[in-house]
Amino acid sequence: MAMLALSKMSCHLFRCLLLGAVAWCLQPTSVPAEEGGANTAVTPSVQPGNGEFIRYDDSDPENSKLQTSVVRYVRGDQIVDLVGAVHLADPGYFDSLNAQLAQYDVVLYEMVGGEFATRDERSAEVDPEIAQVQMVHGLIHRVLGMEYQTEGIDYDQPNFIHADVNWEQYGALMTARDQSLATLFQRALAMAQSGEGPAILRDEAVADQTMKGLMAGLTTGNTAKLKRALAPFLGEAESFITGIEGEDGTVIVTERNKVVMGILDREMKRGHRNIAIFYGAGHFVDLEKRLLASGFQQQTGVWLTAWDISEAAPGQGVNLWQEIFSDPELMQGIMSSVQEMLRGLQEGGVLEPATPGQ
Repeated sequence: MAMLALSKMSCHLFRCLLLGAVAWCLQPTSVPAEEGGANTAVTPSVQPGNGEFIRYDDSDPENSKLQTSVVRYVRGDQIVDLVGAVHLADPGYFDSLNAQLAQYDVVLYEMVGGEFATRDERSAEVDPEIAQVQMVHGLIHRVLGMEYQTEGIDYDQPNFIHADVNWEQYGALMTARDQSLATLFQRALAMAQSGEGPAILRDEAVADQTMKGLMAGLTTGNTAKLKRALAPFLGEAESFITGIEGEDGTVIVTERNKVVMGILDREMKRGHRNIAIFYGAGHFVDLEKRLLASGFQQQTGVWLTAWDISEAAPGQGVNLWQEIFSDPELMQGIMSSVQEMLRGLQEGGVLEPATPGQ
């Protein structure tokens, strides 16, 4: 039934679903530097900040990169660094971030649902969603050789402070704003139809090339092709999120940014002068505006390489389809997630329910 429903979608809607699926893996992190080898900070050709917090650098076609930024803002003797992240990346990237985050008085981190320990203490037996997440993370590691943020970052540090909403707050805000998965997809559809947002939404040739790259990477196990297909879209994350935000904002970005700004103010009043806000890079266009409006001035910035995209040695590829179909439990988990997403879109009026016999 899921495939029948997908077949009735417009081309624009399918792209939005693709973007949503990737965004689900990358943002936000939730509960259901100085070192690092090849992934250390690099001298940027384009200075981060001023609305630029994530980029795809393909200046070297044989070794392209997806990069996030660390950007400093200063107000008197107060320092705030926006330390961006993509939530799925090379292991060395998280090593670099761990080294970077150890330098601050406090690190305000995102985690919808509560502190990281809350998630860590929940067993898969109590919450089946955790088991599904663990299975997907294992698949990602086998296919792409990448880690998820909650596996690569050491949250058990005394300077880490939870600066996000819990599930009750999140649900209340979504209800108050009358927002849901369906309303966000509707905004993405409107962007696509108006010719705005990332190139994958508005440019047929780019969308075609992206889909071909994805399919080639998935079927051949060529991780470089798969990453090169996804990285340019992720490099345009700010324009996508800004478009989704619109004038009234969203709970996913705007309301959560208000929370972290409130906690930032609290920690500065407690005397902390060297603070990191450790959030997904897509939050930072809005957070930068809030910092500047509060009297901070932007200083320096550096880029960190999250995905170092180079060709794998022959025979190292892993066929995603084989991995999925050889694991019935994983396949069931993926199908359940797809069905849940489609159900939400149907309930929101984005998709018409499939009728029996179709």
